[in-house]
Amino acid sequence: MIEVKACSQPDCAIRKDGKCLEGLEHEECPHFYWDDSNEDEEYIENETPSILNKASNKIDVFSGSELKLTEITSITKRYACDLVVILGDLDCGKTTLLATIFDLFQIGQFKKYLFAGSLTQKGFEIRSHLSRMVSGSTRADTERTKALDFRILHIAIKDIETPLKKHFLLSDISGETIQLARSSGSAMKEHLGVVKLANHVIYIIDGEKIAGSEKAATLLDAQVFIQSALDNKIFTIDTILNILISKWDLLEKLNNFNLDETVINKINSRFLSRLKGINYKKIASRPDLETPTTIELGFGLEDLIENFMINPVAQKKLPLQEKVSERFIDNYRIKYNE
Repeated sequence: MIEVKACSQPDCAIRKDGKCLEGLEHEECPHFYWDDSNEDEEYIENETPSILNKASNKIDVFSGSELKLTEITSITKRYACDLVVILGDLDCGKTTLLATIFDLFQIGQFKKYLFAGSLTQKGFEIRSHLSRMVSGSTRADTERTKALDFRILHIAIKDIETPLKKHFLLSDISGETIQLARSSGSAMKEHLGVVKLANHVIYIIDGEKIAGSEKAATLLDAQVFIQSALDNKIFTIDTILNILISKWDLLEKLNNFNLDETVINKINSRFLSRLKGINYKKIASRPDLETPTTIELGFGLEDLIENFMINPVAQKKLPLQEKVSERFIDNYRIKYNE
């Protein structure tokens, strides 16, 4: 049986000339596959009978897995999407935030909003696995994101009382990338340049560290990151920064903790004049059940979703939302550099 190069994109001529439509090596192209079917075979004119040009009856089906930035065209060509970039240091709760939003939709926890579909459900499920009984874990957990580059999850959300439905692309990126970007301007530009295309920018500050001995270092790290993002034009005067204080269940019990004095006043005095706005929200995606608390699962997340659903933002063109070239890399460069 003979295998030939094939592509699920109808305009790609890789069967004829072996060249990828998007200018990629075939191992890197998400649409490439080896076709070994024997149906609808047509011999290439003037070639030996052993070389076949075979039409494929394969259907391009979403795998449901997370996407790389270079793959989001598969969604942005279908839907107008808001890009939500979630930043923060190691173990601050970025991935737990994503997993909990998905879990809360499944159990009907949100009062105002309904789950309206996702093309990356497998990606959400993988992030939720360690919080499920089937994982065999004795305590809810979330696997830490390891990739240095962005991974993207898609979700559509419907307002229960209106016809409003919006599509979101939610980022997941490792804390190591944030640390690297904070310490290097070139790394900031290389790894976080896409933040300039975001409709919503989130920075999570770890409430557990603020509640303990790492308070000063944690707040300093947040300020250094914001300063570097501004200096390298990742954040601009048009950026609205949403700062989430995670693990609020650990902070609300502290009698001497004052959010305004500890966090808000310090960040506002330094950065508010250089940004379009700074919003602060308290969240507890997955409260510690071993510690008595009145805070419920997903505390603050419905308010966060409401903010993204109803607040108008300047519409930005995500890469490849409009096709301007036959080559993938040209589309991305043109849109990214606008």
